[in-house]
Amino acid sequence: MKTYTWFEGKRPFPAQEDGAPLTLSFDRPADCPWDERYWFCFDVQVDQFSDATVLVRFIPPEPEKPVVIRYQLLPGRVVPFRVCLDELWSRRHFLPVFPGSYKGHVNGFPLDPRHVTRVEIVVQPGRDFTGARLGRVYVADEEPAGITADAPMVDEMGQLIGYEWPTKTHSVQEMENRLREELRRAKEEPGAPRPVSAYGGYLQKRFEATGWFRTQHDGQRWWLVDPDGYAFFSHGVCYGTRMGEFGWYSGMEGFYQNAPSPEDPRYAAAFTHPGCIAEYVKRHGVTKRSNEWMINPARVNMIRTFGEDWWEAWRQLAVSRFARWGLNTTGVGIVNFTDERVEDFLRLSHLPYAVTLKRFPKTEHFIFRDFPDVFSPEYAENSARFAQNELAPLANDPLLIGYFLHNEPEWMFQADCCVAYELLVKEEPLQSRRPMMEWLRERYQTPERLSQAWGVTVESFERLLEPMPRGLPLSETARQDLLEYEQVLILAFGQIPLEACRRVDPHHLCLGLRHGGFTEKVVDGSAIFDVFSFNCYKHSPKEMLEMTRRVNKPVLIGEWHFGGQEVGLLRTALQSCVTQEERGKAYRKFIEEAAACPWCVGAHYFEYNDQSLLGRFDGEHMAHGLIDCTNRPYPPMEKAIAAASDELYAVLTGEKAPYSAEIQYLEPHW
Repeated sequence: MKTYTWFEGKRPFPAQEDGAPLTLSFDRPADCPWDERYWFCFDVQVDQFSDATVLVRFIPPEPEKPVVIRYQLLPGRVVPFRVCLDELWSRRHFLPVFPGSYKGHVNGFPLDPRHVTRVEIVVQPGRDFTGARLGRVYVADEEPAGITADAPMVDEMGQLIGYEWPTKTHSVQEMENRLREELRRAKEEPGAPRPVSAYGGYLQKRFEATGWFRTQHDGQRWWLVDPDGYAFFSHGVCYGTRMGEFGWYSGMEGFYQNAPSPEDPRYAAAFTHPGCIAEYVKRHGVTKRSNEWMINPARVNMIRTFGEDWWEAWRQLAVSRFARWGLNTTGVGIVNFTDERVEDFLRLSHLPYAVTLKRFPKTEHFIFRDFPDVFSPEYAENSARFAQNELAPLANDPLLIGYFLHNEPEWMFQADCCVAYELLVKEEPLQSRRPMMEWLRERYQTPERLSQAWGVTVESFERLLEPMPRGLPLSETARQDLLEYEQVLILAFGQIPLEACRRVDPHHLCLGLRHGGFTEKVVDGSAIFDVFSFNCYKHSPKEMLEMTRRVNKPVLIGEWHFGGQEVGLLRTALQSCVTQEERGKAYRKFIEEAAACPWCVGAHYFEYNDQSLLGRFDGEHMAHGLIDCTNRPYPPMEKAIAAASDELYAVLTGEKAPYSAEIQYLEPHW
């Protein structure tokens, strides 16, 4: 490996007050090799308790805009940060992880790395921050080596070593005794069932039964209707069919204390490769890390406790909890493992479910990030294949509430992106240019009129079939035209695969695209779906629900959650509270506020399990679950979910006001 050093030695980041970001800047040396083949690297150590947010701003001369690469890193250790300069083209939002890193993102529009003149390295202080130091800064012609573990960090049950919290399990024997006793109670003392229909619906309100889940407006509000005709609100949890989360093991072995070997046949079910996780392959392709090992501590614990019967023991525990808590839906997501046995779980447990379809149709060339060339024949062909492969096997299952076409499209994470503008300037052959050309021809009739309106010279309409220069100054009329045509593209993005799905499955509800966030332009393009869905990481769902009123459709919150500070992971959640008790109150307040909205028909909590201490396939590592890695529920969450379930239909019908309480939330950076 050849390296080109910018800075050698150790350099502290300058102190800042009130948690402000800490920044060090470097001008790019003129003689340093610098294009998409190279890696920009540096060693950094951030001393604090929580994961460390470190970002790099790659800055070109104006009018071009910077690209920001951001990672969360292990704290208290020297981490070899690296990013391939090819990522500055912003072809994706989610970055691959490296040993010592957690989740990584790209923000910004495509930037030629050769245009970068200055680099800023920024540390965002987190919980218990005491300082940060920068080591060597350099450029390499290949990816550098991984991280060195100075001491184990993860105990034999998957928990953080050297830190205490109220629900920590202190020995394998303690865990085994607890799980065996809970399984005994689940079998022998199931408890009194709630007065609900066979599918979890409301017995006091009934509509026409069709044998399938559907939607109904009763003159006051929207409802889901279960196959037997009972009113239904989807009170669910994402990945309820999963036992634990796989985290990185290869390259991180020294961080684990007394972990089993991947070669031990007894624990074979507790290990997998990232190449076996469809979402990893979708985002990153088959990489050199695809055959590395990942470990699932929660499965290790269940195998230790129940041996070969671990899966059935886990299933019975999960189903018993869902019944006690009053959850009536499990979400089947896109990050499924090949041996997860989803179909067996659903068949044996008779739980209604919503599924997120995997392998959303792609095209050879993309307009921006994962936004396909929607008017190419390839998109229609791949949509038909997608529907047949993903949905057709489920088409006759009455337990299926409906399907999400997609999950968090990556192009939406660049909120200021105009897809039509990216179509205009993308330097790749895109067949969707021709429909845009014809649309503009119909609007302006002659190239001269178009040129005058746009403030640029367009010699002929056919010129629009070739890429225009990025940064070309356009008039306000041009920008409005592009925003209007963007709606045509967004409609095609959803409509073409939707029509393919409806051809293979006319019965089930399409629950939309499950947006990670949304703007009004996305709301306007969602009327084609049976239900509009979005993920809502806010203290309250009210504001986002109000934005969807104009769709005049039922809506469903596909993800939401809260974490609590009293926990043994280095990040709590996207929204968090100061204690687990406060977290339980936040849960109840959120779900009942959602139910009180007349057009909301469900909300699915993300997710059943805490994530891995050292990060899942993409580095997520949050303590947001209903259970921890030892399969222990958080008591305040159990209490809150059950209380909300008891009151939910009274809130839905307006008999009771939603739960209200003052809640102590945590600052966003922790």
